[in-house]
Amino acid sequence: MKKVLLIGYGGTIFMRIENNVVKALKNTEEIVKLIPNLSDVADIELAILSAVDSTNVTPYDWTKIATYIAKRHDEFDGFLIAHGTNTMSYTASALALALGPGLKKPVIITGSQLPLGVKRTDAQFNLENALHAVVKAAELGIAEVMLSFCDVVLRGSRTVKISESAFHAFDSPAYLPIAHIQSTGIHFNNYARRYDESIDFKVVPQFDLGVLTIDLVPGQLPTLIEIVLESGRCRGLILKSHGAGSVPNVTDFSFIRLIRDAVSIHRVPVMVSTKFMGGNASKDVNDEPAVEAIEAGAIHTADMTDVMVETKLMWLLAQGYRDTASLRKLMTKDFVGEVTTR
Repeated sequence: MKKVLLIGYGGTIFMRIENNVVKALKNTEEIVKLIPNLSDVADIELAILSAVDSTNVTPYDWTKIATYIAKRHDEFDGFLIAHGTNTMSYTASALALALGPGLKKPVIITGSQLPLGVKRTDAQFNLENALHAVVKAAELGIAEVMLSFCDVVLRGSRTVKISESAFHAFDSPAYLPIAHIQSTGIHFNNYARRYDESIDFKVVPQFDLGVLTIDLVPGQLPTLIEIVLESGRCRGLILKSHGAGSVPNVTDFSFIRLIRDAVSIHRVPVMVSTKFMGGNASKDVNDEPAVEAIEAGAIHTADMTDVMVETKLMWLLAQGYRDTASLRKLMTKDFVGEVTTR
């Protein structure tokens, strides 16, 4: 029987209703009592690291989880993290980078829309199937950070949340699911990442907090952002574009000068991503507003999710990569399957 560490990190999935009061689960016995089948799937050890509402999760939490997994990496066959849905994709993306390509064990993060023990809850389905997925992945030698929700297992670094209420709450719009959860079992695809003995397991769990993301909207004044750049506290700027890397480039609403000044005067690297699921902010786009942004010094982010662009920039900045030339190469470098390369 595989040995799995179940890490509790808050969220609805680790809640139960007792006398109309929501309470956090505190030990393995409580969980097994609600889901008896779990003990038949794996030898489970529970570690409650936090009961935080995932809305309040920060990069410090990503560091905490990654460091804890690294500390106990060799003790278990796999890791399962129970987490709130609001920032689950952020945590999955961050952990993928922090744990790196040398990870030797499967790590799956899951959550639910409803607490355990209530009618129609998805918590039991998600937790039980995520545990089965960890065990199956361990048997197959799969070693990457994944997100299991509803009937799919997704590459963690490619995920986005798509619904606040639907049971199918997460998707991987630019990448196919790693596995499908069906009545016949959990079926992993052959492109799931296997562990590589030639790569040392090295954890890089730091993230820079000086990243600002701006969701571009019609009529937005670049001068509002200039104030932030002049403060000296912004170390990375992300512009979520209207299309495939396009930013406003005419009249007083043009962001071209802002990009140029950010890069050349303030030494703040500027990323251009897309706000659309499955979009691609590519250097090969011939759209004039996109081309001008790149010529002004912005860095395209290919087909990465906006979540990954944010966590990856924070991760690279924390390693000391601050100049545009280095980041232009590293932002589109594939570290853990988060971006498509040619």
